[in-house]
Amino acid sequence: MIQKKHLPTIALGLVIGAIGYWMADFSEKGEFSRVIYFFLAPGAFVGAAISFSLRKKSPGFIALLISFGVVLGMLSKILYDLARDINSHDMLPFELLLGLVIVLPAAFIGSYLVWGIFQIAGKN
Repeated sequence: MIQKKHLPTIALGLVIGAIGYWMADFSEKGEFSRVIYFFLAPGAFVGAAISFSLRKKSPGFIALLISFGVVLGMLSKILYDLARDINSHDMLPFELLLGLVIVLPAAFIGSYLVWGIFQIAGKN
C-alpha cells in the first residue's frame, strides 16, 4: 500500500520519466531508444540509489516505486500526445512495456548496489 512517506520516491521517478519523455522529439528516427537507454535507465538507476540511501528501507520496494514513477512520467507525455492526436501512439502498451523492461532492472540494480555497499560498510 502506498503511503505518504512513499510519495517523494514516486515523485522522483515521475520527474525522471517526465523530463526524459517531454524533452524528446519523437519525430526523429531512433529517438525512443535514445531516451530509454540514455536517460530513463540511468535516471532510474541514480534515482533508486539516491532514494535508498536516504530511506534505507527495502531496496526492492524502492526500485518498484521509482519504476512506477517513471512509467507515470512516460504516461503523462503519452496522454498529452493522445489528447492532441489520437493516432500518435499506436503502440502504446508496447511503448510502456518496453520502458518498464529497461527501467525496472536499472532501478533494482541501483537500489541493491547501494544496499550492498551499506551492508559491507555496516551501516544498516
